[in-house]
Amino acid sequence: MNLKLPKKILLYVFLFFIIIPFIVAAFIVFERAIKKTVSENSTSFLKETAFLYSGTFQVKLNDQLSMLESQARYFKEIDMNDYNAVKRAIIATKGVGEFKRIAVANSSGMTVNYDGKSSGNILMKEYFKKAMKGMPQISSKIQIDEDDEQVLTLAVPIFQKEETVGVITGTFAYSILDNIFSVDTFGGEGYSFVIDKSGKIIIGNSSKNRLCFEDNVFSFLSRNISLSDFDSFRNDIISNRTGIISYSLGSENRFAVYTPIGLNDWYVVSGVTSDYILSQQNKITKITVSLIVVMLIVFVSVFIIILKLISQNIRVEKDNSRYAINSESSRTLIFEYDFGHKEIEFTGNSDFIFGENLKKLPLSEVSKIEDRIHEDERALFKHLREFVRSGGDTYNSELRLIEEDGKYAWYRISGSLISSEDGKPLKFIGNVVNVNAQVIHEQELKVLAQTDLLSGLLNKMYTEKSIDKFMAMNPDSIFGALYVIDLDNFKQVNDRLGHSFGDNAICDTANKLTLVFSEKDFIGRLGGDEFCVFMCLRSTVPHAEAIVKEKAKTLKSILAECYSNGEDNVDITPSIGISLFPEQGTTFRSLFQKADTALYHVKENGKNNFAIYNNDMKNVGESVYVQN
Repeated sequence: MNLKLPKKILLYVFLFFIIIPFIVAAFIVFERAIKKTVSENSTSFLKETAFLYSGTFQVKLNDQLSMLESQARYFKEIDMNDYNAVKRAIIATKGVGEFKRIAVANSSGMTVNYDGKSSGNILMKEYFKKAMKGMPQISSKIQIDEDDEQVLTLAVPIFQKEETVGVITGTFAYSILDNIFSVDTFGGEGYSFVIDKSGKIIIGNSSKNRLCFEDNVFSFLSRNISLSDFDSFRNDIISNRTGIISYSLGSENRFAVYTPIGLNDWYVVSGVTSDYILSQQNKITKITVSLIVVMLIVFVSVFIIILKLISQNIRVEKDNSRYAINSESSRTLIFEYDFGHKEIEFTGNSDFIFGENLKKLPLSEVSKIEDRIHEDERALFKHLREFVRSGGDTYNSELRLIEEDGKYAWYRISGSLISSEDGKPLKFIGNVVNVNAQVIHEQELKVLAQTDLLSGLLNKMYTEKSIDKFMAMNPDSIFGALYVIDLDNFKQVNDRLGHSFGDNAICDTANKLTLVFSEKDFIGRLGGDEFCVFMCLRSTVPHAEAIVKEKAKTLKSILAECYSNGEDNVDITPSIGISLFPEQGTTFRSLFQKADTALYHVKENGKNNFAIYNNDMKNVGESVYVQN
């Protein structure tokens, strides 16, 4: 008896045995594609995380070095061997940045911090020796300070006349740096830390590296990977190369990316467990099975959608981790320029730059940034292009951006260029941070360096430099007169009335000089009761010498003053010597000697008068300035 199945049933059976293998094969191919996509995206993100940590860490330390350099300029005229002078200066500057303690050391290594106390002698410290050679330094090891706290020391040389005369140091709390590496990535399965060339873990001790690498990466890996892989890893570290390595911890597989920071031969190591990758793959696999069962007809469409969802999921996680790293460390806006896609990607709130929170900005719309930059700094993008063409490593620049209240504030742009092995630029990662308070502080320090503290006028050194520079730039278009003014009987004010009256006389004289002369003139105090004014007139002004004399008569009248303590009186009058530019000299020194000779002539002939130098006067002067 022969049984024949209906042709329709045979068709269904045939289709069943055709479709089932097709579905299985499609599922296997799809699962492999999912695993490959997840693995590649995770590896790419891991590399970018290592680069981001490296850039953030470098920017953080470079910012602090810049702050120390601004403080170092304040000591350009301080006698570094005068302990009390150094002490007064460091107390006056106070602290800046995130430093726990700032100190100044002279060439013998003796220190004094901003509390006015000595921090000991650092002569034998390696960072001190290198800083005394003229280059900013960061200590290569974490140290223990007097409070038993772990710190990193930054050191910047102090220059006087292009010679290193001391070092200013700042101790940076280890906990601040360690916090940078305490941010969870890859859902808590990722970890990052810093090692030196010996493999020792120096920053990131609160992260999961204790469970992964103990205290030394070399020691751990030498026991857990093959000899050839270990030699390759160690050679990469020695040669400052970036790489990736796989290893096992018990039954758990892991892999990590390592990349140089560019400071002290340090490396950032960022890793993740393979369990994280597998968990992501398993999640996708379960979703895939469900989708294949209910959506077989649209299999191809689902395949494309899933791949896009995976890519988007990895990107969102990358954004969240990068934002967390930025928030935990410097609280600044991080940006990344991709040379391939020609667009800028922002992490954090960019509202303070654009007035709206943008995440991406195509290069074609860069005018949104340029329109907010002060006109004096509009060459920023030209400088950035020159920096990229030169193949530089790190970039720092300051500029003013207009804020919502319509006022400009100072910002610093810092970043690092990431290039391929053949030197082709790939990405520029950096940050934008408000440094308005710091720049204003630096400007205040600059004013202090140029100003006589008692009178508020230009000090002796800056007076000479400013006048010399002005004359050199205007050799033919300017007629000038150099007034050297000495207060008669000033010593009697100090001796008979007291130094407080003497200080008042100096301040009164300074205020009166600023009333007589204009803002374009140079007014300075040379020391003691001796003042100097360089008056500028256009060379075409008629009767210029008559104007010079009228000014001198005004000075003679306005500077005459009587000081009294109620019991004793002292009359102060001015003696004024004058020389003319360019007729009688084209440098400050030559003009000063002639004006000083004229001043001596006035002193010898009864004081309380003025005289313009002529060749009949004796070439003799008594100025304290000349004696110096």
